[in-house]
Amino acid sequence: MENKAHIDGNGNIVIQGVDGATITINPDNSKELRQLIMDLGSRLTDLPKDILEMIQENQDVNSEVENGANMYLTVLAEMHMSGYKRLKFGLTITNLTKENRYFGQPFFKIYPKYEFSEGFEHDTFIMIPEANNNFPKKLEYGEQVSYSYEIKDGAYDMYQSILDKDDSANIQAFSNTTVGELYESNQFSIKKLFEYKN
Repeated sequence: MENKAHIDGNGNIVIQGVDGATITINPDNSKELRQLIMDLGSRLTDLPKDILEMIQENQDVNSEVENGANMYLTVLAEMHMSGYKRLKFGLTITNLTKENRYFGQPFFKIYPKYEFSEGFEHDTFIMIPEANNNFPKKLEYGEQVSYSYEIKDGAYDMYQSILDKDDSANIQAFSNTTVGELYESNQFSIKKLFEYKN
């Protein structure tokens, strides 16, 4: 998909599709936001981070049910007797809605974007969890699911280059539900990742 998305001068979300059609969404209209999330589904990863955050902040998930969900992103350390330490990202999702929810596969955004080659940069990727990787994942009220994602050696080079570009570099997780809700995790500092690594 080659959709281009931006926030216009009136604070609306504008999405230009490959077929030439333009969709304009007022972020104060919770029905429009919910429909947008449901229509885009797994293609939400193509939207810029600022638009995802605007959707998450403005959606009225409490209009029909209460509370929503919580996502927490951190780093886990696997320790051995020899002192060997292997780091993983850990993500926990808790359903705070008093109804069952089906959560899609989390995706991740990094800031600033990673430059793969000159003129080609990207900020979105999916990591494959070590377990619990059947999606969508059904969660009942108060139920949690935790995922761990091993950080491969080559990934540290990518994170280091991002940190070199901006001292406030971070990574954040997002997930949407099958009923059109979008949730985001805390922003985890890349600098903190290297503090754990050393």
